[in-house]
Amino acid sequence: MSKKILINANWKEKRVAVIENGKLVELRVERNLENDATFGDIYKGKVANVLPGMDAAFVNIGMDKNAFIHACDAAPKQNEKQEKIQKLVQPGQEVLVQIKKEAFGSKGARVTASLTIPGRYLVLMPKTPGLGISRRIEDEDERERLKAIAEEIRPANMGLIVRTAAKGVEKENLALDLAFLLDTWGDIERKASTSKAPLLLYSDSDLSYRLVRDLIVEDLEEIVVDSAIETMKLRKAIKRYNSSDEDLIRFYTDKEPLFSAYGIETEIEKSLRRKIWLDCGGFLIFDQTEALLSVDVNTGKFTGHNSLQQTVLRTNLDAAEEIARQLRLRNIGGIIIIDFIDMENQDDREKVRQRLEEHLKQDRTKTHVLGFTSLGLLELTRQKSSHDLGSTLQKTCPLCNGSGKVWQEETVAFKVVRDLITTRKESPAVSYVIKLHPVIAEKLKELSGDHYSELSEYINAELRFEYHSEFKHWEYAIEPNN
Repeated sequence: MSKKILINANWKEKRVAVIENGKLVELRVERNLENDATFGDIYKGKVANVLPGMDAAFVNIGMDKNAFIHACDAAPKQNEKQEKIQKLVQPGQEVLVQIKKEAFGSKGARVTASLTIPGRYLVLMPKTPGLGISRRIEDEDERERLKAIAEEIRPANMGLIVRTAAKGVEKENLALDLAFLLDTWGDIERKASTSKAPLLLYSDSDLSYRLVRDLIVEDLEEIVVDSAIETMKLRKAIKRYNSSDEDLIRFYTDKEPLFSAYGIETEIEKSLRRKIWLDCGGFLIFDQTEALLSVDVNTGKFTGHNSLQQTVLRTNLDAAEEIARQLRLRNIGGIIIIDFIDMENQDDREKVRQRLEEHLKQDRTKTHVLGFTSLGLLELTRQKSSHDLGSTLQKTCPLCNGSGKVWQEETVAFKVVRDLITTRKESPAVSYVIKLHPVIAEKLKELSGDHYSELSEYINAELRFEYHSEFKHWEYAIEPNN
């Protein structure tokens, strides 16, 4: 698999695109517009209040909304028995917490007391003893080698996770990475001991370096950056791990914008659409709510060549690949329900499930495919820790308030008539002034004839219409005119 990373750095905005086999699979956007709590940030917070009924507490970390911490996240688990929240924290207590899930909508951030500090090869868990090896390292001999090294260098009473990038890396480089992480933890402790809550103690590296650090793998072809300053920063940072990786970074100088040259701008627009076309001619419909995402698979223009069964299978297989890509690209988390086209053959269902799981292996975010339900729907979950692409780039429509629909012109026109009748009864007058949008006025004229003669006769009053193009289509006002 070939992989490229594109970094577009502008004034107060940075966008990072990941391309695999010529297709955009990830897009992350970071804007320096406000002081939001970001996934991985570590804070010194103060417990605002404890809610025994929810077995949780709220922590003031200096944001507009207090962070939420559940009892299971309030202290490292020492045994199977989980202590109640009131035994773990008290109001006014100062605590070190890390953002586990970013704030979204009306909900504040979710935090945990189990801190982690990521490096290139290792993740340090300063308050949670233990040792873990990335599941993506499948070779048992390599896992045993890395486990032995990690046990040897692991600090007492601390934990380590060996990342996928550590595969084939020598002990010396792993030790250097650990030394850097321990220095970082030392800085956090010193800052925490001399400062009052609430305070940000640690923020992971900026977006471009964070993704480059996590994505430098054997099949990475190049990192293309359109900012000279960003290029120098990345080369300097990456040199700390492996000087040969510097050669991957290329400074982009062409006149055409970087994202336009690689077709990324077009792909971003497509990824925000409800309807996505498949290469075979079928299409997907994405409907997202706060609780879950539903994906509907349709054959569309694809009619196949041999049989209905083969047509359905081909469409569903293509859909499985595209859905896996869209989940990564849109960064959607939570419950996902996929309504594949009905397959009577159990073997075909299994092929589709395996195709989906195969392409989800490339996803750095944890996913779990639960399988087909009795209704033929495929269920899966994807961990949610940061904002999805849609909520990052878009906002709720002020016209439809997120429903995706507005009132028909006829509906508004008849509502005007009903309110006009009510006004006529409550405030009798010789004539009435009706202020409304020109489109609705035209619809009323279409329904009641020139000069609104039928409507005027029905109301038994003179009607005068004022057109206000600044009104929303459904906004209007009726005033008696004596």
